[in-house]
Amino acid sequence: MMRFMVAITHDIVPFNRTEHAYAALEGLAGTMIQCYLLRLSAPVDTSLVKRVLRQLVTLYPKLRAVIEPGLHRYHFRILPDDLVVDQLFELAFEVQAHIEVDDPAAQLAWHRQCLHHVVPLEKGIGLRMWFVPHAQRPVLMFGVPHIFADGMTMIHLVKQFIQGINGLPMEAMPIEAPSMVGAIAPTHWWQWPAKVWRSRQHKVAEHRLLASVNVQQLPRQPRPNHGTSGLSQGSLPVPAADLRKAARQLGVTLNTFLTAAIAQTFLEQSPDDPKAAAVIRTSVDMRRYYPKSAGHGPMWGNHVGAFLVIEQGPGKSLQERVKSIDASIKEGQSRFARREMCWTYLVEELMPLMGRTLIGHVGVTLRRADRFPQISAHATSLGDVCAYFNPKDAAIQVAQFSAAVNSISPIMGLIEAHNELLCAMIWQESETSADDVAAFRQRLGATLARMVQEAAGG
Repeated sequence: MMRFMVAITHDIVPFNRTEHAYAALEGLAGTMIQCYLLRLSAPVDTSLVKRVLRQLVTLYPKLRAVIEPGLHRYHFRILPDDLVVDQLFELAFEVQAHIEVDDPAAQLAWHRQCLHHVVPLEKGIGLRMWFVPHAQRPVLMFGVPHIFADGMTMIHLVKQFIQGINGLPMEAMPIEAPSMVGAIAPTHWWQWPAKVWRSRQHKVAEHRLLASVNVQQLPRQPRPNHGTSGLSQGSLPVPAADLRKAARQLGVTLNTFLTAAIAQTFLEQSPDDPKAAAVIRTSVDMRRYYPKSAGHGPMWGNHVGAFLVIEQGPGKSLQERVKSIDASIKEGQSRFARREMCWTYLVEELMPLMGRTLIGHVGVTLRRADRFPQISAHATSLGDVCAYFNPKDAAIQVAQFSAAVNSISPIMGLIEAHNELLCAMIWQESETSADDVAAFRQRLGATLARMVQEAAGG
């Protein structure tokens, strides 16, 4: 296996291709901050919360990184864990006792406000923390720009925090910066031509298909500039246990079942259009595709890929729908396993050579012409987070959780917590109204309920 490693000095860490894109689009789209809301099950002293979060900055050096221009490309510089970081941390941690966290509407408005926070990436530090003391159940909003961490890294950071406030050991999170080429490279060098050719064939066929269909979307009015992001949260009306049972009855995973429901809901917008298609962008954790022989560790940072699920036929039966979606998801994942995603990703690996200014210019041009790839939604799932966060028999646990990330396209974050399926939707408010999003959520809930009933033979 060819190894693609990038040198890390004592304080300089190179970007991977994803991080270059986040840096280039920062000015265009705003900080892509991930805001995770944690409502704790018991009161916690503010000084303890602050002390544990400061320890987290020590344990995960990326959180005290800044982005810094080199001669030709940007990189991370890890700040020394000293007075400067102490001072920046003081600014990054805020106590906001005035937030009415017992009021769902006020809590949602606060979450949305945090989602628009701008982090000075070239000054640091790479997180923002807002704490609301409460006599019974305090709340922490923990925000990290995506350039420093993907969803899997965020989940682990939250777990470390919960460990810390319970007096349990917290783990150091070392920095690794392998090129993402390692996750797409064939096993042997001589396999490159065939793998690149097959990957290109997949991409050409996908492009042709997308050109021939009518992509179903939320109602939208394109704008030449990015505006504010809307945020809609709450649980969908079917218990997670019922959804999982229905998925098992149909012989698919819960993720496949949920993707099928999202696709069905979009397709029912145009039941008489034979060209209607739901295009769901699906995230892939690329860590599993790095060769074990490379000896990587957990690889905290950004290691996420994606593929498209393109689903047609609004009149399919439930069995036909889930079977079709299941085949599409397995094929998308299989392309990563077969190392047949290299055409797209090799092109993207070359993008940093364009430089931050040119990449940003391309982004501005695409935005003004409304030429960014059209999708129905980007759907991503974090799984059963509370089962992962909460230490067994710990005095302080996560009683309520919600997550959101700033986005330039509609995104749906699906989370299982305490037998509820939580769904966060983020979208451009200048393009789509909150009423249209609420109507889609209602239809999605009805679709899920109908699918569960049909799976049970009702």
